[in-house]
Formats: sequence, C-alpha cells, structure tokens
Amino acid sequence: MKLQVGTPSGPQDVAPQGTATTSFVSAWESLAGLNDGYAPTSSNDRGHSVYGNWDNPGTTQWVQYDFASAKTVSSTAIYWFDDNQGIDLPASYTIQYWNGTAWVNVASPSGLGVVANQYNTTTFTPVSTTKIRVNITAKATTSTGIESWRVFGT
Repeated sequence: MKLQVGTPSGPQDVAPQGTATTSFVSAWESLAGLNDGYAPTSSNDRGHSVYGNWDNPGTTQWVQYDFASAKTVSSTAIYWFDDNQGIDLPASYTIQYWNGTAWVNVASPSGLGVVANQYNTTTFTPVSTTKIRVNITAKATTSTGIESWRVFGT
C-alpha cells in the first residue's frame, strides 16, 4: 500500500509568507508579532512582540503585507492589542488590496469587528494581489495595536 501525502485544500494563512510594513510603529513595539504564528490568549498578551502605534490618537495608521508573488485572498482575521494604557481597540478599519497601480477597498466586506480577546474575521470578494493593507482608525483619545493578523488565501 502506498501512502499519499495530501496537500491542504482551500484558503490557508498566507501572512507568514508576507513582509509586514507600516505607516508607524512605536519604538518599543514590533511588526514581527503580526505573522509569527503565536496564538494570543488575550488582547493584552505580552508573550510575544506586538504591533502598536502609540502616541497617535485619533489618526488612521496602516499595516500591510507584501508578497513575492500574487495571492488570491478572501478573508482576514485580526486579534486586536489593547494594553489599557493608551492603546485601545480601534474605532473602525478598512481592508484594501493593491491592484497593480493603486490601493482599492475590498468588495463586500463582512465582519470588520473590533472585539477584544478574539480574532475578528472579515470575509470579502476574493482578490488576486501582491499586497494587502489594513487602515486602522483610532478613537479620539487612544492609539491602536494588533496582536496577530492572519490573511487567508491561496
């Protein structure tokens, strides 16, 4: 009998294949935690590096993944960071992809949650892209952060 090793079918987390960049990260925080495979236990989990953009209250900051080759992506899952010291859950966020010449909002996003202590999954019409971005809008008096950001695709 021959044992055949199967390959996963369907969307997988492609975030570890991406290079993370941002508009701003606090000097004591890091982008490394976004796609390091760590499973947060809460929104204030400091067991690994986290992304935070303190002191930028009321602003919109972005984080993105750049991929070496195009990925077809259809959902993301974000675990928000909230340190109870100036970093809080965001007021809102949008998801965009690079269409080759410009950033475009994903079509038909469903989810866009800002709930603590869990992954907030957003699905959307699948897109083929080499870059995906989250634009995070902070509340008026706080900044924002992310424990982990997964991107599902093929």
